[in-house]
Amino acid sequence: MEKIVLTFVMLAVSLNLTAKQKGLQQQPDEQEQTLAQHIYEAQMSGNDSDFYEAQKLFMDYLKKHKDWEKYYRTWVNRVIYEVNNKHFHRAYTELHHLNDDIKSRHNEQYLYLSNMGMGFFYNGHNQPELGEKYFRRALQDIDAKKNPVGVFNAYLSLAQSLSFKRPADAMACLDSLPKQMLQNPMYESGVLGYRCIIANKMGDRAAFNRYFTKYDSIRQHQPSQFNAANLQQVMVCHSLMQKDYRRALAWCDSISEPLTATELRINVYEQMGDWQQAYRASELRDSLKFSGERKEIELQLTDMAHDIDLLQAEKEKAEVRYMQLLIVGIMALTIIALLIGMLIYRHKKNRRLKEQFFLLQEARRSTKSGQAIRRAFVSTIQAKLESPINVLRGYARIFNNPDFRLKPEERAKRYKDILNAAKAVESLLDPVLDSYARGTSGITDEEKDVCREALRSPLLTLIGTVEVIIDGDGTIPQDDYMQLRSDVCRNAYRVSTSTHQLLLYSLYGDDFLTPKDNKIGLNELARSVMNSYDLRPSSIEKNRQLDFIFRTDVADDVIVSVSPLLQELLNCLLDNADKYATGGTVLMGCHADEDGTYSISVSNEGPGIPYEDAERIFNPFVRLSPSECSLGIGSSSCPSPRPLHGL
Repeated sequence: MEKIVLTFVMLAVSLNLTAKQKGLQQQPDEQEQTLAQHIYEAQMSGNDSDFYEAQKLFMDYLKKHKDWEKYYRTWVNRVIYEVNNKHFHRAYTELHHLNDDIKSRHNEQYLYLSNMGMGFFYNGHNQPELGEKYFRRALQDIDAKKNPVGVFNAYLSLAQSLSFKRPADAMACLDSLPKQMLQNPMYESGVLGYRCIIANKMGDRAAFNRYFTKYDSIRQHQPSQFNAANLQQVMVCHSLMQKDYRRALAWCDSISEPLTATELRINVYEQMGDWQQAYRASELRDSLKFSGERKEIELQLTDMAHDIDLLQAEKEKAEVRYMQLLIVGIMALTIIALLIGMLIYRHKKNRRLKEQFFLLQEARRSTKSGQAIRRAFVSTIQAKLESPINVLRGYARIFNNPDFRLKPEERAKRYKDILNAAKAVESLLDPVLDSYARGTSGITDEEKDVCREALRSPLLTLIGTVEVIIDGDGTIPQDDYMQLRSDVCRNAYRVSTSTHQLLLYSLYGDDFLTPKDNKIGLNELARSVMNSYDLRPSSIEKNRQLDFIFRTDVADDVIVSVSPLLQELLNCLLDNADKYATGGTVLMGCHADEDGTYSISVSNEGPGIPYEDAERIFNPFVRLSPSECSLGIGSSSCPSPRPLHGL
């Protein structure tokens, strides 16, 4: 359903009206009206910095004069602005601050504004049932005689919630608006525009024409007091009623919100019977919704990280309480020991040891609980990143084949897939690094910078290259395009591989034991890893070919029980062998040892590792060369040599 823009009664207009309704002699001073007008102008322009600055100045003014009703109404207007611009996390944060401020100042009579804000938040999240619930709560708390502006806002907002699925009820809700509020052309035109949209949705042509006549009359004869919040949508509905599809599409083009404009175009194309255009517009709408879902995922991840921080804070508080109790106990037991003697002293000592034992046990349980929550958090991110990583790997594998040719008309779609996947990975990198910092070993700020540098450099290069290809589609010379495609292949491989390694290391890098419950043929496993290793970006960069050979002295019927991570570790070894080989052959071999165990080895032809670095390379986040673009965790992911036992 197309979006209907609803906001609080505009502040610049409502100030004079509120004073007249209360029968007050004094009018809002010139400074107050000017500040309110600046908020309205910034809100209509959509410029975040201008709006935030105008809102802060006005709220500081109202706070100084202790005009709390206008103060909190202006605050809720900030929430509405964030929701209309899809800044849901900002809106959520502002709602919490608003509620806390009302309670801290004991201004409980304004809690209806918190309910109004919650209603706007859920409407913006396409949850109209919850929005209706909070708007009805707000109506119960408003004194209709003393606060007609609040009643007007609540009924208007409730109508928006009802219009999603019950347009007839929404129209009836508008009939409940305070009549004296509709005497102002600004309010009346806003409500008439909303009535036109709902009447069009109900298919009530007569009602639409009746409301549109009044609406257009105000627009023509009183333009300075006309509310243009939903003008484009109303004009699209009017053009559809007149079957003037060209004009309807022109009004759609004037709408600044892409998703709303696209949904209205779908309605126009469907009424025209142009199903091909309707299908294309539907694909664009789905793409825009995917972008919105990604922002919501970021909000959810932020909330999860906040919950983990709260858990950590509670743990630290518990440790402080335990320490305080322990100190008090020690002081008391010391006094008793001085009075009673050695016997009580020994008893006290045994008691202390017992308490310390229980504290140690509790600390271990808390640590395990924190690790479980962190792994659950990283597993959630891993599930979110699985699709983008697979997209990048898939395109890297395809583009690595120089004989593959992509039709020009297919480029935009394929490279947009890569761009969306890369941006999804970019949005989730910091949560992964922050989660690993909470592991048992943790990482330092310097190590986090190493990870960011190794991941963001190819990631930003990948995004920039793809955007160049998309923007220059059809105009880039073929030779330049093939060079750009090679860069996309190389960076897509680096991003997908490095991100996958970081996720695995974050899950299993803090001594987490993985069960060896996968039973597979030893030769079958090694051949599978060797055959699937077909990207080899370092070979392309160094302009030299390598032969990958597999040898074994183990029978094909030998079955071993291995960890699910063994395949990932073998891939890391192959990648290192490929990266540092100067030419010749990379050899993977399976061997049977005399004690009945088995081993897998990977070797290459190239310079050996310096003796002083032979052990250091197995430490995480260690790179032998400062210019090396890697995470430095590939070798540390490989355990020290351990034999494989056959079944």
